[in-house]
Amino acid sequence: MSDIVDEIRTAYAPLGIELEAPTTYGTYYRLRCARCRAMVGNVGDKLLPGMSKELVQEQQFDLYAAGLLGCACGYQAERASAIDPVRAEAARKRLA
Repeated sequence: MSDIVDEIRTAYAPLGIELEAPTTYGTYYRLRCARCRAMVGNVGDKLLPGMSKELVQEQQFDLYAAGLLGCACGYQAERASAIDPVRAEAARKRLA
């Protein structure tokens, strides 16, 4: 695995999202819920170093916390609440 793929995996793991094997010519990876295995999206490996962490923690965290991203089983929202309960609750109120 490349460093960027490891970085992507590390960025999504706290929210209960797993990275699968490449789906298209080794540049896109399927994202799956770690609880129910539902597909929750795709991500490309052409990100710059540090970019995946920024995307997940700063830009997508609130959407996962509010249940607007992630799977229907709610695992990503649960994980977001466990990581930062205050921020997750504020996101749910703001984005409801």
